[in-house]
Amino acid sequence: MERVSDKNGPREDDALKAELRGTLQGNRSSRAEEWRDPEPPADDDPDVPNAGPVER
Repeated sequence: MERVSDKNGPREDDALKAELRGTLQGNRSSRAEEWRDPEPPADDDPDVPNAGPVER
């Protein structure tokens, strides 16, 4: 099931999707300022578990 917005019509939804395609599929940061990018984890950083239910 494809989600569409109630705010825009189908033609405008397609235009917005095409406008964002390069940003979503690009193999680089989408931020204009490099300093805003999150730092990659260091080699000695501990692994952080994913958010989700806690197994008991």
